[in-house]
Amino acid sequence: MKINKAIIILTLCVFGCKNKSKLDHPLNDSLKKDTVITSTTIVKDTSTIDPSDSNNNEEIYHADSVNFEKFALDAKPSTVKAPIDWSSYPEAKDFKTRITEAYTSNEVSFAGNYVLARFGCGASCIMGFMVDVRDGKIYDLPLGEENSCSFAEDRAICKTNSRLFISSICKEKPESTKVYYLAYLWNEDKKEFNSIKNEDEFLKK
Repeated sequence: MKINKAIIILTLCVFGCKNKSKLDHPLNDSLKKDTVITSTTIVKDTSTIDPSDSNNNEEIYHADSVNFEKFALDAKPSTVKAPIDWSSYPEAKDFKTRITEAYTSNEVSFAGNYVLARFGCGASCIMGFMVDVRDGKIYDLPLGEENSCSFAEDRAICKTNSRLFISSICKEKPESTKVYYLAYLWNEDKKEFNSIKNEDEFLKK
């Protein structure tokens, strides 16, 4: 009986020592401590990306190609707003609430002196007006259905100190990589927008 007990105790000691040796391996020592495991970050080389590749998920900002500075103004935007002159555009009263809210809350954002009011007019359409802070007169923005497109990348783009207004940046199809621009230039003397057909006139070289 004593021999059997001795054999059992000896067997347990042998297996116990083997298990202890595995747990005391140097690799396991590092895992028992507070170890931070970092993942490898793979940086995609965009220098060889084919723009026509539909699998390319890189964000493209077409508005960055527009040369607003070419039509920049030197004057600083006015901080004083004249009351809205509804008599200058009686039909705009149909949108009185929207125009008033935009004029009250927004700052000058176009051609040095104009506050813009823009709002939807359908699934792929926006319309709007601009108000001159110097005299409160209202003018149409070149938006609406005639300046919209089914696949618009961006719409109603302008800058505070530029006379250039981009109504839409459009694609022929959703999968197209090429875009076209609906661009206008504000004529301060005539108080009207003139269409720019040649993209070379307003796109950066």
